[in-house]
Amino acid sequence: MTKQEFLIACEESFSKNGIFEYATPENLENFYNLTIFMLETNKKMNLTALRDENSVISRHITDCLLAAKHLPKGKIKVLDVGSGGGMPCLPFAIVRPDIEITALDATAKKTAYIAAAAEHLGLKNVHILTGRAEELGANPKHREMFDVVCARAVAELRVLMEWCIPFLKKDGIFLSLKGKNAETELTNAANAVKKLSCSLILNEKQELIESEESEISERHNFVFKKAKNTDKLYPRRNAQIMKNPL
Repeated sequence: MTKQEFLIACEESFSKNGIFEYATPENLENFYNLTIFMLETNKKMNLTALRDENSVISRHITDCLLAAKHLPKGKIKVLDVGSGGGMPCLPFAIVRPDIEITALDATAKKTAYIAAAAEHLGLKNVHILTGRAEELGANPKHREMFDVVCARAVAELRVLMEWCIPFLKKDGIFLSLKGKNAETELTNAANAVKKLSCSLILNEKQELIESEESEISERHNFVFKKAKNTDKLYPRRNAQIMKNPL
């Protein structure tokens, strides 16, 4: 795919999915450079199962940006838990240069990739945190320090919430990007929502139009608001979280 073909495909994907406001020349240039950098790096390390530009445009970039409108306005601090290949951290950083976003992952190779990608794109608003969420969430240096915590394709919601909510300030929001099993996960997470002093303020179902054939995938964005500081009991050790989810 040539650069011009990429830019056209990206514009078309954004248009079909109702996010054309992000198709600025600067953003498109950044998304092109990010995609090429990601696919080249992916030949050496496993960042994504996707192997071509069209798939990255639709299933990574567009998918992430469907949730970008839920980031509050202003200079906020955002944490992306389980950032992996930098999704949604890097797309969010590109379209919202006013925010400070931290990519957290337990795998040092992946956080090193995100740092390298941010440097390659000249993004000054991306920061790196390497370690386990359940350990860092109990650390006073990071606990309740973020206005927004987000996560995409990381774990079941009731597990994910115990990893994520301790990082969140009181009155902050947790943005969870989910797929077709989202409603079942939400039902199963009712106790976690209560124990972690949160409330669901938005349940948004969306359709991601993925290809020229207009293949549609179901997507859900959940937004939770944190009502009060997290009980010191949480997060528990990961063995407990996984064996006995809230």
